[in-house]
Amino acid sequence: MEEKAFYHQLVERYMKNQASDEELEVFFHLQQQGVLDEYIIAYMDRLPDDAGKEMPLKRPVLHRMWLAAAVMGAILLAGGGFYLMQQREGPQSLIENITTLPEEIPPGSDNAVLTLADGSTITLDSTGAGSLSKQGHTIVMKQAGGKLAYQVENEAAGIVQYNTLTTPKGGRYEVVLPDGTAVLLNAASSLRFPVAFPGKEREVVLNGEAFFEVAPNASRPFRVRLLQPDGAPERTVEVLGTSFNIMAYQDEPFIKTTLVTGSVKVTSRSRTTMLSPGQQAVMDRALPEDIRVGKASLEEAIAWKNNEFYFSNTDIYSIMRQLSRWYNVEISYEDSLRVFLNGNIRKSVNASQVFRMLELTGEVHFSTTGRKVTVSGRR
Repeated sequence: MEEKAFYHQLVERYMKNQASDEELEVFFHLQQQGVLDEYIIAYMDRLPDDAGKEMPLKRPVLHRMWLAAAVMGAILLAGGGFYLMQQREGPQSLIENITTLPEEIPPGSDNAVLTLADGSTITLDSTGAGSLSKQGHTIVMKQAGGKLAYQVENEAAGIVQYNTLTTPKGGRYEVVLPDGTAVLLNAASSLRFPVAFPGKEREVVLNGEAFFEVAPNASRPFRVRLLQPDGAPERTVEVLGTSFNIMAYQDEPFIKTTLVTGSVKVTSRSRTTMLSPGQQAVMDRALPEDIRVGKASLEEAIAWKNNEFYFSNTDIYSIMRQLSRWYNVEISYEDSLRVFLNGNIRKSVNASQVFRMLELTGEVHFSTTGRKVTVSGRR
């Protein structure tokens, strides 16, 4: 069969929900490469106006390639950039499940507050580039691109001063620490650090989530201490030079450390384990010495860093905690829900678009009043 004819037929079989598992594998592989975009658009253009309401939601098992965001935008919600799959048989009407949500809640942005050693604060999103403060022998700068940076003039010993970078709900921010380590802080998070690293160790304290790219220094280990509730065991992550993500929100039941490059040592109370690239350590907050190590889904772990939500059989409560932090909304539930979703979506869209897209599954509904969002099950 001629190549173009094969592509046309493959797209048609997918759109009609007739593709076999093998054909689905080929479809998602080719679509990921952008090969099928023009054929999908051409197929949609040939349909009558009332024929585009039925779309196949059937999806093979979770490890299949994701349908790229641009295609779903062309097919269903132009600019939405989302394709959400439920593991169910047959097509389902998408349009009838959409609830109109008039309130527009914008996505988060680069904003944070810097608390200096004397307790004074600087709101970074409303501050221009340039020198912000001098802390001991260190100059605090806001760079032209918005990044916060610390420039140490000399390593003279003195009183150790600490700064704290705090992102609100709906914010994120990047800082370059005095040793050259880059840290991207996710929403509703904080990082406490010295304005210059004294002695033979580099230690910071994290609450929330952050991605670290640690400047190598074999003689001075870099340690991330995780902020814990009173009485909880100390948990730390120690490295020399590496890149990794830590998700340690207080409202999440698990602490997750995901290693991208290098190596890290994860400690919970008296138990210690080493991670290799591509591994993830999961610590249960309820079990002080519990550290489980497994293969990481790097796409999922660092999706936020790449300005995306990424759901892989993710329960609705975890999804809503993520949305609450990014859109600064208050979540409540009318029903007890057992819903697990797969998909990805750009974090640059308004909250109403996200809610509409989640409603396409037919599993959940949303109603909003200002920044209060109520989640209910399928009616």
